[in-house]
Amino acid sequence: MTTSLDFITVTLNPAIDHTVFVEGLTPGEVHRASRSHRQAGGKGVNVATMLSLGGARAAVTGFLGEENTSIFERHFGRHGLRDAFVRVDGETRTCIKIVDTKSEETTDLNLRGPAPTPAQQALLLERVARLAAPGRWCVIAGSLPAGIGPEFVAEIVRAVHDGGGLIAIDSSGPALKAGIAAGADLAKPNALELSEYLGVKLKDFRQTVNAARELRRAKTPNLVVSLGGEGALFLSPEAELMAAAPKARVVSTVGAGDSLLAGYLLAHAAGESPAACAQLGTVYAWNRLESLMPSLPSADVIRSQMAQISVQPLTAFERAGSSHPAPTLSRN
Repeated sequence: MTTSLDFITVTLNPAIDHTVFVEGLTPGEVHRASRSHRQAGGKGVNVATMLSLGGARAAVTGFLGEENTSIFERHFGRHGLRDAFVRVDGETRTCIKIVDTKSEETTDLNLRGPAPTPAQQALLLERVARLAAPGRWCVIAGSLPAGIGPEFVAEIVRAVHDGGGLIAIDSSGPALKAGIAAGADLAKPNALELSEYLGVKLKDFRQTVNAARELRRAKTPNLVVSLGGEGALFLSPEAELMAAAPKARVVSTVGAGDSLLAGYLLAHAAGESPAACAQLGTVYAWNRLESLMPSLPSADVIRSQMAQISVQPLTAFERAGSSHPAPTLSRN
């Protein structure tokens, strides 16, 4: 059943992403949207979609409200994703992004999703255990639904590791802590989530780098830290790198951080160098930022884009005594 898979993603609290564009958002007033867009989402679904676009075979699982599954099922079919979601009572939540095209600011409204029962939680663990295989990456991404505590994340980590698989965790707060404490092989916080994890305010680039190093050396072998408009840090036993962000024509930030992780994992699983992993991850995020829909250009264009991504060892900043500007503490 599982031999044809390359990756698994677990989205415990998926969402329908509804992006609405208005010119000049004023609270308390009626607005006419210039356009809007709805798509199946949730961080793990986003990661799996980009993995599939990159040529990988991925299974998606988690909890899906049975009353509005059609948008997800169409998405899974369109992208060749194996649907292993556990259906639960109610509707999958909607996350609304209101994009002010005048100020270029985005307002998020994240609704609440359904609460899985203990039996449904046990069923999900069984499915994850069946999908896990030696060397296969499983990505746990996104927030926790109602009724599920962070200890459930640790149970997923153990189920995957018992099957010989590898875990990447892309979450925040208690879920991120639980995943790392259970032995995640890779963590992908953004700078703000890193700050919250450590319980300290990271005031500048140097503090962020030192905090990332501390976390990687003490807790997880591989660490990717998104710095928003600054780029991203990529730390592993082999290298400590920073990839600069390209000058993207941002259409939407939905799924950008998830695409970063997908590109990185694809290159990592293919045995590429740390620099190439950083470049491909950055290129995947770049293409996602410039499109409402998940998409990738041709292989030739991707190679050309990778060549445009500057990747430097962190020691280069330290030798130069760099006063690099503080990172943007974004949520991507």
